[in-house]
Amino acid sequence: MNTPFAAVLLAGGRSTRMKQDKALLHWHGQDLWQAQLHKLQSIGAARVLLSCRSDQPLYVSPSEGVEMVHDPAGVDEGPLGAISRCLERVQMPLLVLAVDMPWMTAAFLREHLVPHTEPVVGRFFRGPHGDETLAGLYVPAMLPLMQKALGEKHLSLQPIIEAAVHSGLAITHALGDEQMPFFRNANTPADLK
Repeated sequence: MNTPFAAVLLAGGRSTRMKQDKALLHWHGQDLWQAQLHKLQSIGAARVLLSCRSDQPLYVSPSEGVEMVHDPAGVDEGPLGAISRCLERVQMPLLVLAVDMPWMTAAFLREHLVPHTEPVVGRFFRGPHGDETLAGLYVPAMLPLMQKALGEKHLSLQPIIEAAVHSGLAITHALGDEQMPFFRNANTPADLK
């Protein structure tokens, strides 16, 4: 039996390199944010959240059971702020997925990031450029590290994950060659071709 967990799609980025909102790009017949949200809805989360800016035209029907979490107006805390807000809200392990990782599969998330055993610790993968921070499992015990970093305006997630691993709050696994494609980002229109 899986431990209850929540899942959040991070869709609020500014998409400066893409020059258009990544969340609204078309991916296999639907907007990218919808495709990514469907992955999260299929993996058995007790709660599913959509984190975005209030000015984005993203809409979910109340019947879908998705909780909208808007970034505060005029505040740019990046993914760290969004993840912290969602983790505070759900108070349970939180599986995070970025909207711009279209090659990530529900099967990979279910097998590697959904918590299956107690005690639950954060789970992340380490690639050639460091920890993959935007497809991972964050746990409430990491909140003090995140809140401290926000208070000091240190918005990078890498040091938080490193500190969590050092404190026994998280573990990282090396990404195998066959797993690396799941973590590819779509940062430019050419990346999606």
